[in-house]
Order: sequence, then C-alpha cells, then structure tokens
Amino acid sequence: MANDLPITTSEWEVMRIVWTLEKATSSEIINLLVKKRTWKASTVKTLIGRLVQKGMLTATKEGHTNTYQCAIAERTAMQEEATRLFKNMCAMKNGEVLAELIQEIQLSKSDIQKLQDALTAKEQTAPDQVACNCIPKEETTE
Repeated sequence: MANDLPITTSEWEVMRIVWTLEKATSSEIINLLVKKRTWKASTVKTLIGRLVQKGMLTATKEGHTNTYQCAIAERTAMQEEATRLFKNMCAMKNGEVLAELIQEIQLSKSDIQKLQDALTAKEQTAPDQVACNCIPKEETTE
C-alpha cells in the first residue's frame, strides 16, 4: 500500500466510496456509510484520519471543508492486498485457495473469459507441482 501498512476492513469501506466518487468530503462519506453500517460520524472521521495518516487518502482544504481523494489507484491497492494475502500462504495452496474463491464470488461472463484466457496462457509455463515455500531449503555442499 502507500506506506505498507495494511488497511482494515472498515477502512476498505471508506476507500471504496472515495474511489467510486473520485473525491468526497467527510460529510459525503459519512452520509453514505451510515446507510450501509451502524457507524457514528465520529467513527467514520476516525477511519478517514487513519487513512490520511497511512497515506491512502489526501486531504485538500476547501473553505472550512476537507475534500478527500485516494492517493493510490483502486486496482493497485487491490493487487497489493491480494499479493500480501498470497505471500502469507504456502505456495502449494495458492491454486486451491483461488479455486475456492472463484466458487464463492460473483463473476460476469467476461470475467470468466478473462480467467480462462489467463489460465490457458499460464498453463504453458506452469510446473507440474508448486514447491512449498514454508521452510527454507537446506543448502547442499559438494
């Protein structure tokens, strides 16, 4: 992420709103989030403040109001989060986890086609088996 601090599920909620609106005031963010969650305005303001501290949001003063914009592109943040997740798992389990995720999430027909194309291309260079990366390999000396 912007400064390698992971963001919480609640902070993702704020980021998704700002990515969608491209820029937003705290009042706009609060008004949208209270429709989705049972959060108080002070909770949302705390989340916004944390995201500014983490370098995920920037604040621009416009009169008495701050306008917030994302400091990182949505696609970049999502890719970094997914990479972080998979780096914390055994490499041998990546395919299994991906298959389970595909079963659980909603995908459009075009999403499925993109996945099929990516898998077809990946298959050309894929090893027969992925090595475990949990324990360092012992170095052999000759």
